[in-house]
Amino acid sequence: MNRILLFAPLALLACSQPEPVFTDANDVRDAIMQIENAQFRAHVTNSVEASDSEWEREVSMQWVRTHAAEDSTYDMAWILEDAFIEAGDTSHYLSRLWGNELTYIRADSSKSIDPVDPRKQSNGNGIGNYYASLTLPTVLTDSIWWAKQVGDSLVALEWNHVLPTRSTPEQFILISTSIPDSTSEDFHPDSYDLQKWAFQAPHGLPVRHELSWYRGDMGYGSDMTIEWTWENVNQPATAGAIADWTAPDWAKEPEPVDITVASGGGSENWFDEAISSLPAIGEQAPALGGLTLEGEPVSLEALNGQLVYVDFWYIGCGPCMSAMPHLAGMQEEFGPEGFTVMGVNHHQKAQTVKRYLDRRELDVPQMMLDSLPAEYPVVAYPTWCLVGRDGRIIDRNIGYSEDTGAFLDSLVQVYL
Repeated sequence: MNRILLFAPLALLACSQPEPVFTDANDVRDAIMQIENAQFRAHVTNSVEASDSEWEREVSMQWVRTHAAEDSTYDMAWILEDAFIEAGDTSHYLSRLWGNELTYIRADSSKSIDPVDPRKQSNGNGIGNYYASLTLPTVLTDSIWWAKQVGDSLVALEWNHVLPTRSTPEQFILISTSIPDSTSEDFHPDSYDLQKWAFQAPHGLPVRHELSWYRGDMGYGSDMTIEWTWENVNQPATAGAIADWTAPDWAKEPEPVDITVASGGGSENWFDEAISSLPAIGEQAPALGGLTLEGEPVSLEALNGQLVYVDFWYIGCGPCMSAMPHLAGMQEEFGPEGFTVMGVNHHQKAQTVKRYLDRRELDVPQMMLDSLPAEYPVVAYPTWCLVGRDGRIIDRNIGYSEDTGAFLDSLVQVYL
């Protein structure tokens, strides 16, 4: 009996739970804004419904809120190592923000050092790649982020306080759901954005961020998860490491670029030039051939005798995807009269395109290419050509809108 009494207090002590650090979300906010510097690793995974694709990022960063560069237009400095991983291939990038100067080393080891203008940085932290920029948490760099969580577009906001246990740390979970501005041309009644943040004691920093975007039937659906591991917080050595950093010896100056080539000949009238470079109206349409979604040969020549709408497109191009339902309707309405749509895609695999069309129940014939022939120098999407029954170009243009759809309907009816 004495032994039982002796061990009882020890058992009670072993079962006691840790005391929570925070009482509410405001405590979390206040704790984060006390952080002057930090070092962390972030792992990003992303899947895109439209292209049926997935990729990852491995990011390592050292960040400091204030530093000795007095002329800085940012209230921060950082060093970023970024590894982009897709389909087994990895591309490495290295960059550093200090003062008003951004050093960027690309996957090919080329280096550039450029002045940074915050007015041209929509992400507000100087990181050029949008997805990499998300790994530097906005809650760490924007003092009014918490207030921004309540706005006109917000339809749901929920905070959950997860108390600490002996095996799990204390967390605050924020779940917010919002819809886009209904006056936007991209608005769809089924659109929404869903975000879930997990802030963890003792510093209140985020350890997980889940984002889901959905744009109705437009195929913009995307899911992303960012997971952070915080290695050093408020350690003076971090600021010193950023200040003393120099570009590695293997980084090289970029090769000189022919500006006239890079900018499309140096002309501001790129749209007119892009159209004029396409096969001319009245000319015989150049040869064009590839494979159907089922892997069978298909060519423009084999469609001679039909009125053919050749549509150069890819999944992920908003106007391209907007056009697809209309093109499917044209195919159904005018197909029996000798008209056919021929979607031409050299950006994605056949199985990806098939899945995209099947999910939306769109019947639009496709021609899959490895690359575009030189006779069709497409530089913007969608680019289309209407080819007559005699194989000659009737019309060609770039882009798609509701007006384009109405124009195509009338044009096809004239030439059928």
